[in-house]
Parts: sequence; structure tokens; C-alpha cells
Amino acid sequence: MIRNLTGLPPYGPPALSFPAPHAFREGFVLEFANDNGEAWVANFAMLRPDGFCTVYQEFGPRAVVIVAGGAGYVLDTEKRRLVREIDGPIDQCWYQSELHAVVFSDGLRFQCFDGHRTLWQTPRVSWDGIRNIERSGMVVSAEAYDPFSDSWFPMRLDLNDGEIAGGSYPAQNS
Repeated sequence: MIRNLTGLPPYGPPALSFPAPHAFREGFVLEFANDNGEAWVANFAMLRPDGFCTVYQEFGPRAVVIVAGGAGYVLDTEKRRLVREIDGPIDQCWYQSELHAVVFSDGLRFQCFDGHRTLWQTPRVSWDGIRNIERSGMVVSAEAYDPFSDSWFPMRLDLNDGEIAGGSYPAQNS
């Protein structure tokens, strides 16, 4: 069981901090409990205090994916250790059940992760931001920003293989 806490608890053992041990700043605080009811608290550093926070448990206790204020982590909750940090800042992510994977965007490119490894990562698709992300099955449509023309260009992403068409780098991605 995973429970989002509103802050660090004033009682019990100190929270384990990720990615650095003994961090002193409160971040995204989660309580983890195993099947025996033993609980422990984790404190995750956040890139931005107003950033995106979420938890994906679909990969089981050995690979829980946490997004904390745009910072991404994979945690083995049984061993209480950080397995991996995910490139960020993450501003969009979702679980894609057909791939049994999580798809991340940092506003410049996309990455797909199955709990153990990166399945694919796109080249840079936008100069500065991706908006209007829409998913339909295994295809993502969105717009990528181009500062030279101050325009948004359409792009498409095939979630099966990470192939990109369009975007702010159309010669590279077509």
C-alpha cells in the first residue's frame, strides 16, 4: 500500500530521503506499507514545488515509479532503495497499458520505460514545449513549439516504437 502524506510525520523513525540520503527539505512524502503492515516513509526531492506529482505501482514493489515535482524516480520498496533516476524535468506522463510501460515527456522529447529499462526515447521534437497532447490508442498527437517562427507545429508519436513525425525539428523527425 502507498499513501501520500501531507508532510513529514513528527513521530516514528525519520523518513528515508531520495535521491540523497539525509536531505533536510520536505518534498513529496509517501508512506509505504508491506503485506505484513510494516510501514516506512520516503521523502522525494522535487525539482519544482508546483510540479507534477504521481505514483505508478503497475510494475510491482520492486519498481514503483514516482514523479515528484517533475523529478522521476524508480524505487524498490521492498529493499527501500533507489533503483534509478529518470531524466527530467517531467511535465507529462501516463501509464500505457498496451506496452505495460510509462511514457514521459520533458517538454522537448518523449521516453518510454517499462519499470526496468528504457524501451525507446525520441530525438528532440520541440525547441521549447509540447502542448495539446492527445492519445488515441498507440498514437499521440501534439504540438511542438518553434521560437524562430513563434509557431506551434503538429507532431505524431507512434508509441509502439517511439517514431516521430513532424514537430519543431521536421527534417530530423520525418
